[in-house]
Amino acid sequence: MIRDEIVLLVLALLLFSGCIQPEEPQVVAESAVSEEWRPDGVVGVNEYSHHLKLYSTPRQGYTGGVMTVSWKIDDEHLYMALNGSTRGWLAIGFEPSEWMKDADMVMAFVNGSVRVLDEYSTGNYGPHIDDTMLGGTYDILEHGGRSYGAHTVVEFRRKLETGDRFDKVLRPEQSVSIIWAMSDSMDPGVKHNIAYGEGMIYLGRPQSPAHQISQNLTENDIEWMLFIWKEEKAARDLYGSLYERTGLTVFLDLVRSEQSHIDQIGALMDRYGVETPVLERGVFDNQTLQRVHDELLSKASSDHNALMAAARFEEISIIDLERAIAETGNKEVIDVYSGLLAGSKKHLRSYVGDLRDRGIEYAPVHLSTSEYEVIVRTA
Repeated sequence: MIRDEIVLLVLALLLFSGCIQPEEPQVVAESAVSEEWRPDGVVGVNEYSHHLKLYSTPRQGYTGGVMTVSWKIDDEHLYMALNGSTRGWLAIGFEPSEWMKDADMVMAFVNGSVRVLDEYSTGNYGPHIDDTMLGGTYDILEHGGRSYGAHTVVEFRRKLETGDRFDKVLRPEQSVSIIWAMSDSMDPGVKHNIAYGEGMIYLGRPQSPAHQISQNLTENDIEWMLFIWKEEKAARDLYGSLYERTGLTVFLDLVRSEQSHIDQIGALMDRYGVETPVLERGVFDNQTLQRVHDELLSKASSDHNALMAAARFEEISIIDLERAIAETGNKEVIDVYSGLLAGSKKHLRSYVGDLRDRGIEYAPVHLSTSEYEVIVRTA
């Protein structure tokens, strides 16, 4: 159990675990590839080695939806399928540095024929531009897809290393941070309005063998799930107060992002029957989170102090998410936490970047110097 008296600031969380065994254990399999890859818009059961289902719940301006990403690699190529709950465009971006900035993006839609765009995002909120317009190359080697019912499926192949400076170099066994989005429009210039989110995919080995990961939940998993939900709420509440105090737009942007994180962990809790707490803004039933929230808010006496307080919270969040991932064997939980972790790292880079723009070099308080430097190397 995560107890109120445990001090996050000294990074100690003690958990006791037990097992909750369902009558019929659920299993997620990473398939051994036994089907020939065909970019035909039909995702075969054994056509890809990895599958990740991404959820986004309804929120202001977004209807909510689901996109399943399937992929495999060989020695030279990435093969991927995007299956989204839309008849408009869907997109995935690899390795953004902040928000959408520097993301290697693939956007696709089916309108009679299939169009797959090879793009690069030049700013935090775009624009995302065809690589060729930036002096790069179009590197989608094959593609195909189809729409059916309320869904669109697009498949494509590209090299792991294309030689284009606007494409990320992908390597076997690499964990790749992703962003994703869907729109109900086929116009790639129209903003996403169905869903968007963050995630992490593990590329695996070429032709990796099948293995199974339990979907059982332990008591430890449930405790972590509740705690991570509360921690994401603490981030949202803290940044909301910092926005009201400073008027800095970065806090308003991150309030929206943290709400997305709350929605993601909340959807996971709903699927496993874990009740979502009802807590007022700025109020927590975990005394450690209450203390951290209040202490950081009290230190925000200026714009740069507010940014430093927020960066410290993201450090804590990163450490907690890494521990939560290390302590579970549930693949769906790992997938959701990995997406939140990728988001927290981007948030930290945003705060560090804003401080740097003000001539202030941030020094990590909770992360080791080496881990911090890896996280912010692109800031």
